Amino acid sequence: MSEDASTTTAGNQSMFIKLLWGLPYIAIYAIAIWLIALTNSNPTAAYPKWEWFIPLVALVSVIGGWKSMDRAGNNFLVYLFKQALHWGALLFVLYMLFLPDVEHFLSADSHGFVVVFLLGLTALLSGIYLDWKMALFGLFLIGSGVGIAYLEDNAMIITILGVGLFAILLTVFVRSHK
Repeated sequence: MSEDASTTTAGNQSMFIKLLWGLPYIAIYAIAIWLIALTNSNPTAAYPKWEWFIPLVALVSVIGGWKSMDRAGNNFLVYLFKQALHWGALLFVLYMLFLPDVEHFLSADSHGFVVVFLLGLTALLSGIYLDWKMALFGLFLIGSGVGIAYLEDNAMIITILGVGLFAILLTVFVRSHK
């Protein structure tokens, strides 16, 4: 009987650890779903929130890729420098797109669409090289961008919530094979 109790306790601890490691990803999915819905309904109000969200995604990416960097034996400073260049390039492109002289080429709806796609692409590329969970998040964002462009409001929200929930479950409960 005590063996069953210790197995159950170990299983509960394992589940807790999985949830703890998945918490940053759960947070970025939840915030992304909210921002995508906001972008679809009020793109002008959404953009400043995306500006605050992008560094959070970058931080999760850096932390998520830490294990890959450590296993590959890479230098810590080189890793941080490459990550800063990767995510800094996204911020620079977004800054350039929102300069007053350039901003008039895109509508508010288009700006939201562009931000979602660029962040999705950046997260996808980061995930391909470092952490599959970030790649999955990038694919989620790109698919959400398609949802913003082509689906009606209710269908888009239901689809994004469903895909987001599935991605969260994959992220938390599927272990890396490395």
